[in-house]
Amino acid sequence: MRSVLEILAVWSIIAASTIFANALEYKPISSPGALPFLIVSGEFGINEPLNEFSSAITSSGARVIVFDSPGGSVGSAMHLGRMIRAAGLDTLQVRQLQCASACSLAFMGGVRRVADPGSIGVHRSSFAPDSGMSSDEAVTNVQAVTAEIMSYMAEMGVDPKLMAVALSYDKSDMRYLSASEMTELRVTNLTSAPPTVDMSQVPSTPIPQPAEASANEQQERQLEGAAAAFVKGLIERHGDNQEMAIAQVLTSYAGIVDYYGKPTDLSTIVADKKSYFQRWPERAYHVRDESVMVTCGNARCMVSGKYDWVVRSLPRSKQAKGVASFSYTIAIGPNPKIIAETGHVVR
Repeated sequence: MRSVLEILAVWSIIAASTIFANALEYKPISSPGALPFLIVSGEFGINEPLNEFSSAITSSGARVIVFDSPGGSVGSAMHLGRMIRAAGLDTLQVRQLQCASACSLAFMGGVRRVADPGSIGVHRSSFAPDSGMSSDEAVTNVQAVTAEIMSYMAEMGVDPKLMAVALSYDKSDMRYLSASEMTELRVTNLTSAPPTVDMSQVPSTPIPQPAEASANEQQERQLEGAAAAFVKGLIERHGDNQEMAIAQVLTSYAGIVDYYGKPTDLSTIVADKKSYFQRWPERAYHVRDESVMVTCGNARCMVSGKYDWVVRSLPRSKQAKGVASFSYTIAIGPNPKIIAETGHVVR
């Protein structure tokens, strides 16, 4: 398998062939002897629809993601980052383009990450003056977003200490990271200097989609539907009796799982689930179908979304309810297995 370092041979063509957009766009780039790229350009909108990203990956065969984005919605950027990680893709950033603010979070999704010095910009989270929030509400929300970002960084293998750097700069004073900072904070995990490129061999237009793209897309949709149904069944059946719920965990999870950011063996996961089920004997969960997003690639599917939950314990005279987010990565095969799980209570 080619190393991500080989793709650096075409780094200088990216800026010449990128057109900045006001919304996310996906443009495939190819050069002889190198892995294909997908350039993600534009601003991350709130609840950005990312289905086109999955389609672009499938049709182009891209293995590496490059960004040209000033940032935008933190939530959408982290969602794309998780999609990149679930698909086993790498990320590359060059100084000729920008990846600032929320874009840096999407970049962290790469399994292998390479970036030029000064190509990744960070600053502290903020809300627009016309957001309608009071000062106290804004502070509370910024603190909540900051905690969520730090959790995401740990999940992606990046040192959460990066937040200490970001918090020292506001949006008008972007802080671009040096090579040593990115290495120390694990923003990058590979380093290399880009060699000279033969520009005459670079195509000036995106790669045409293969003729069988329609059939591939249809198969992709079927796989995504099956993955979504698998996860929905897993969540909602956790409301059944404890024995059935534990049996489902035993058959649905891999031996080692990236469990809320840490490699965890199945026996530990079962013990954790049992403890929760015993604490809350009565449980009901309902997945919000409209919130579910799926991306598949490299024999993996990541399914994320939100669900409503209600739990009760009559012996303790306790009851709670709310909304939670979820994200599962499934290894696809004859017997699909969950290889990663994370999530948090939204409210």
